[in-house]
Amino acid sequence: MAKLTAKQVDGVLDTTSSQEVSGQKTFSSAQAFMGEQQSIVISGGYLYWVSNPAMLNQSGNTRIRFEFGQMISEVFDGDWMRI
Repeated sequence: MAKLTAKQVDGVLDTTSSQEVSGQKTFSSAQAFMGEQQSIVISGGYLYWVSNPAMLNQSGNTRIRFEFGQMISEVFDGDWMRI
């Protein structure tokens, strides 16, 4: 069976070559970008830095969001607290 390349399928992102994505994208669940030690997760209007993408509310995790034009930074230590 022949393998299709991403450029042969409409709406697919090609992760191996340069590509421009226009328009607004809506995700129905959290999006995780995996790293070696920490990962970035986008969920519910927050940008999280986590060690385990399946556990956003874990001690030591941090997140940011914008509220009325101000950037709010928080760390999780039993509850989310502003930094």
